[in-house]
Amino acid sequence: MIYKLDKTDYGKIQQLLKNEQQNDLTLNAIMNGNNRGTVYVDNIEHPRTAMIDVIGTISMFIGDHKNEDFFHLLPDFIDNQLKMDTLESCGGTYFLAVASDEAWEQAIEKAISHREYETDFEWYHTFNADRFHTLKSGFKPLPAGYTVRRIDKATIENDSKKILSEVLNEFWYSTDDFLTKGLGYCVVKDDRIISACLSCCVNGRDHEISVETYNDEDMNKGFATLACTAYLEHCLANRITPHWSALETNKESIRLGVKLGFEFTSKRKTFEFEF
Repeated sequence: MIYKLDKTDYGKIQQLLKNEQQNDLTLNAIMNGNNRGTVYVDNIEHPRTAMIDVIGTISMFIGDHKNEDFFHLLPDFIDNQLKMDTLESCGGTYFLAVASDEAWEQAIEKAISHREYETDFEWYHTFNADRFHTLKSGFKPLPAGYTVRRIDKATIENDSKKILSEVLNEFWYSTDDFLTKGLGYCVVKDDRIISACLSCCVNGRDHEISVETYNDEDMNKGFATLACTAYLEHCLANRITPHWSALETNKESIRLGVKLGFEFTSKRKTFEFEF
């Protein structure tokens, strides 16, 4: 069987992390209990292989990529149990997995070979503070009637459409967890949230960024840029390291990251299909 590991036992898969996985922000954010995620293993007491499902976002694999006790069960598990868990937890209808290296690419491809799937690449970027300082002088100023606010308890409570609450619930176990461990800024007009930049995964002083503008009519007007600028300035002032990742096909996200001073460092292959 493939088992769902209790959150209190996530430490059992720590020893499965190899090489660069040991410093992976997302994996550690799930394992340390900061951010929402589910861990599935081949053996509850002595796991050899694990799938870490970042709820509503992406699945990652660690451990023994040749473990047949895990992989011969994985196709049926994905098609049934994971499909049901994903729908119940966040309403998701897609499977999206990222491979950490070529060995895992082959293992994932074998596990989903019975499905029609699409491939892409997840691009990872590091922040260049000097470049950010140079670039931000050219950003458009905020139009009259708009303000940039820190996402605090009052901002969340005054959000009449509850957009922030919904977004935070995608990544965090509670709003209080976010307020304690995370960070965010948003562009607001008349208490309406226009765009927000916030921490979606946190491990120590490493923060992964999620940014979104919520209405089509507000896009491409520089609001996301200004929300991110406030966020990044806070990071610099508080010795927080921001991280930016995006699918290769998400050209808008990649352009925004570059505009903010992020630089491409590596990429990993992804696999996606609808359940």
